[in-house]
Amino acid sequence: MDKYETKKYIESEIELLKTLHHPNIVKFEGYKKTNNCYYVTMEFVNGGSLSDCLQKYKKKYGKPFSEEVIQHLMRQIISALNFIHSKKVIHRDLKLDNIMASFDNENDKNNVNMLRAKVKIIDFGTAIKVGPNNLATTVIGSPVNMDPAILKKLENMVSNKANRDSKQPYDEKVDIWSIGTACYEMLIGRPCFDAETLDELVTKVEAGSYSVPTTISKEMVSFLNAMLQYVPENRLI
Repeated sequence: MDKYETKKYIESEIELLKTLHHPNIVKFEGYKKTNNCYYVTMEFVNGGSLSDCLQKYKKKYGKPFSEEVIQHLMRQIISALNFIHSKKVIHRDLKLDNIMASFDNENDKNNVNMLRAKVKIIDFGTAIKVGPNNLATTVIGSPVNMDPAILKKLENMVSNKANRDSKQPYDEKVDIWSIGTACYEMLIGRPCFDAETLDELVTKVEAGSYSVPTTISKEMVSFLNAMLQYVPENRLI
């Protein structure tokens, strides 16, 4: 704990996890602190991240998750997200790497039986509890899953452009966008907005240019579109 920012994120995560009790959020067990280290104890989640599971599933079955699997996983993710937002907390870094899978038996785990998976959202180090005197304005998160407005802020920061909206606050709808990109990746097997540079990523996000195979049901396409709305107010609640 030699860096102030690292210490701040760890302490913030501990305080938030103490209050977030939900079956689809990793359970905080406790922590101990020394002069140099924090030892944080969490529940054991045996299946790896959804990113890991997706790669194993593709290798074993030759395709990304089915719509049935995604429905099963998204119900749990959305349940946790509704709970988090009801507590006025924004996660701000939702992606497949930050959602774990738990299996009750080794066969389901080894066979990547995702219909038996229980999801657990993890990594609340960048989460923030918002209120009238504590608005979310920081550029934070993973660019490929980042809300368009925050992504634009990041581009301006990188290019040293003046940005009069740099302190413009955002709300929990940024998490909806991120979950939309994660849902797309589970369904298609690649990032929603795949780009090699930040400028290319911003261009694709602003154009809303993502494609969905014709084999995907109209209900799933509608669900994706409802989350991946450029204007936050138009997204699913």
